[in-house]
Amino acid sequence: MFKVIIIDDEPIIRKGLKNIINWKQFDCTVCAEASDGEEGKQLIEAHRPDILITDIRMPEMDGLNMIRDVKSYIPNCKIIILTGYRDFDYVQEAIKLGAFDFVLKPSKIEELAAVVKRAVEELKYQRNRAEEMDKLKRLFEQNIPVLREKFLYDILYEINTDNEDITARANLLGIEIGRFILLTAEIDNDGDKTQNSSNMHLYQFGIINLFEEVFSECCKLISVSLSDNSAAFILQLSDDEPNHNEIINNKCAYIQDMVINCFGFTISVAVSSDGRGIMQLPDKLKECREALEYKFYLGSNAIIFHSDLNGFFRYKDYSLLEKYRGMLIEGIKTGNEGIVKKRLEGIFEFVESLDNIDAQYLKTFYLSIITYINNIHLSVAQADNEKKPESMNIPGLHEMVAKSETIEELNYLLKEVSLSITTKINSYNNRNIKLVLRKAMDYINEHYTEQITLNDVAENVYVSTYYISRMFKKELGKNFIDYLNGLRIERAKELLKDPKYKTYEIAELVGIPDAHYFSRLFKKHEGVTPTEYRDMC
Repeated sequence: MFKVIIIDDEPIIRKGLKNIINWKQFDCTVCAEASDGEEGKQLIEAHRPDILITDIRMPEMDGLNMIRDVKSYIPNCKIIILTGYRDFDYVQEAIKLGAFDFVLKPSKIEELAAVVKRAVEELKYQRNRAEEMDKLKRLFEQNIPVLREKFLYDILYEINTDNEDITARANLLGIEIGRFILLTAEIDNDGDKTQNSSNMHLYQFGIINLFEEVFSECCKLISVSLSDNSAAFILQLSDDEPNHNEIINNKCAYIQDMVINCFGFTISVAVSSDGRGIMQLPDKLKECREALEYKFYLGSNAIIFHSDLNGFFRYKDYSLLEKYRGMLIEGIKTGNEGIVKKRLEGIFEFVESLDNIDAQYLKTFYLSIITYINNIHLSVAQADNEKKPESMNIPGLHEMVAKSETIEELNYLLKEVSLSITTKINSYNNRNIKLVLRKAMDYINEHYTEQITLNDVAENVYVSTYYISRMFKKELGKNFIDYLNGLRIERAKELLKDPKYKTYEIAELVGIPDAHYFSRLFKKHEGVTPTEYRDMC
């Protein structure tokens, strides 16, 4: 039941409101009534009503101040003002302060009941919405562990690479990662103990619990299930903890012994180098996966630190550069300068983050992009019907790349070539858009006297209705119908100067068979009726 308080200095009005309205019908009950503002304030604080019906002018307290106070600590309370005609300025101020509605005194019971009904409907809507939000909040809180794990999994495997989205979701899920080390634990396949086991997920659950229990003594740990036989652990370290490898090694060895004794099989653990911030998780996972590959030499039940791999031959993997290359090329093909600049920044930042990158590989990489861009340049020139498309000076560019002594010089060269062809493609696309639009406008100019549709225009210029509609709005600032009607009205204005035509005849001549609609449309465009326009001319 919704609680109602009535405040009015006239007893007959309070009694009438309390007894005449069928409050049960609205799921309400009048819990209190008061004759002045001071008494009303005390009752409001005691009962916290859902609906307050009050006079705007009361002894002891100004009604506006009371409304302001009530809305401050019962924001959802629906305040219905009782007022006379002379107090209308007060009513306007009350509405600004948050009053729900007002009823003039005296008033019909039906009018007040209608206002109460609307107030109750809004209260029910707010209550249902609050309950739904509480339900969603509880559901979200219950699923936070699962959501956190899925979120971190997507980052580790670079399914999600959007920095802004990652930062926002990390804040929502309460994940804050500063300095960290990533561990990955993988079940060794030594024989038949774990192969084809239906209990593999139980083993994984047990291993994760062991890591969380053992490492909880020294640092905060976040676990992420990677597959049926492997899991990752983010060990968050304090900045004043320089020597942690020995502690990690001892705890991992202890866990390995526990796994052998409890489950009867072995696990190998990889340990990354130090990382900082959530965006470095994918790189540290690559380090752990690379370390586990060397289990071939060290055997099962191994603990492999990535820093220990320096003595092995290690192929330098620049595959991510190829990914950036593809993204840049796709951006150039669209002619979108903003995207191309963003892709270039990504390449430059990644190259600068690499340690001891092979200079010759880098030069070959940059030249391969420039060569590909030249192929795009030739394709655009051919599409643009250039009689003698000029190729970029590839030998000259090759020489410039070869003579580049710094990464900055290579970056500058790539940026100049990329933005140059992007501008050319953008110019071609804009000309093509204008050409399509020009053809559409020509078709309309030829057929405006007919009952043409947007679909007719689109089919004539061989594009979709959505595309041509967007072009009208973007290039002309008006939609298809507005353009068509504007054209018809301009033609009608010319015909109205000739007295031999009747208004209804002109309507038909410009493609609008309904004379009444034509008259309304003409007045909308010109501010006068067709007859008035003819008289003016």
